[in-house]
Amino acid sequence: MSDKLSFNGGLIGFKGIIGRWDFCLNLIYLCMINLLFSGAASAYIMAHAESLTEFFNVNTIFLQAPLLLKLWVLGGNIFIVCVGISLIIRRLNDINAKVNTTANIIVSVLYAVVSFRILFPFLISSVMFLINAVIFLFLIVKKGKITGEYPYDYRKEFNWGAFFGTWLWGLFNNAYKTLWMLILGLTPWGFLYSLVCGFKGNKWASENGKLKTVEDFKQSQENQAVVFTVLALFVLPFVYFLIVTVFVLTFTFSAINETKTSPDGKSNTMQKLESALNSFGSLYFESYEITSDENKFYILPEDWKSYSFSDKKDILDMAATMAATARNKKSSGHYSTKAKELPRTKIYNSKNGELLGEFYMPENFPAKAGIKDVIKASMTAYKFYNPTVE
Repeated sequence: MSDKLSFNGGLIGFKGIIGRWDFCLNLIYLCMINLLFSGAASAYIMAHAESLTEFFNVNTIFLQAPLLLKLWVLGGNIFIVCVGISLIIRRLNDINAKVNTTANIIVSVLYAVVSFRILFPFLISSVMFLINAVIFLFLIVKKGKITGEYPYDYRKEFNWGAFFGTWLWGLFNNAYKTLWMLILGLTPWGFLYSLVCGFKGNKWASENGKLKTVEDFKQSQENQAVVFTVLALFVLPFVYFLIVTVFVLTFTFSAINETKTSPDGKSNTMQKLESALNSFGSLYFESYEITSDENKFYILPEDWKSYSFSDKKDILDMAATMAATARNKKSSGHYSTKAKELPRTKIYNSKNGELLGEFYMPENFPAKAGIKDVIKASMTAYKFYNPTVE
């Protein structure tokens, strides 16, 4: 076999061939690298979108980003495109069993163009995403003419025990690289690294040399896959559910018991919770007023202007929760919730009283509206305005 068609399973390399297994593994690595660069753009877009609908025009927001951020994202994209093209070329070489320069150039150029979809409007960007997905789906599914004839390798089988058990599975198999999951599991890279563990599990476990035959090794890993799958999908979620349930019930019964035994019929626990909520709210609000038909919360305009859409949404939600707590304290016959208070909760400029934020659903909104209408209305229900006086 010539050098141009020799196996090359590395992340970067424009010569040789690569099989589906190593191609998928390198795509995961590429996604992990991409998060490093795209994460900065995502954070900027989240912070500067003024409404949910603006998330469909991310190209406009990105083009207004600082120059250094744009250079970071675009520079990272260029690096990712180069690596992606090197993978595509080797994969096409394997599929065609030859170096087809024309096919390599066409597919590589197409991939390079759609990789910069963040610069295009939402509709065009969505089409580009689908094109990108089709390209890689074809490269993953299509069997290579060369690597397809390679002998079976048990190390290139997905290890479900390593995927679900990650670092715990690694302790059982002396695969200590999985301990990275203790750190990465708290980040957006967590799921991707669990995929890496699944892809590399058999290779890592086979390196400890405990089991001498392939049959014993495969049987051991199959048993572990059952154990860790059941543990991850059923046992741990059930344990978490029990812990949360016990905590909620303990808190509820404690509050009820305090209400019954207290001379004034008030719960000390609920009063502490209300005090904590009000203290937290005081970090944002200058003051607030709960009237019969409106909940008025006043905030400094310079603070309001610095918040992102997501921050403003959280602040309005918190104000509605505080309003519900205040109404429940005053009235014993009616129980209010955040959802009930949200439509009549308003955020005002503390300096001139102008409206800055509200939750508004049309009064003529049909009771039996379809899911499409509900989603469309909810996307525009949170309304935020820029202060005219700072």
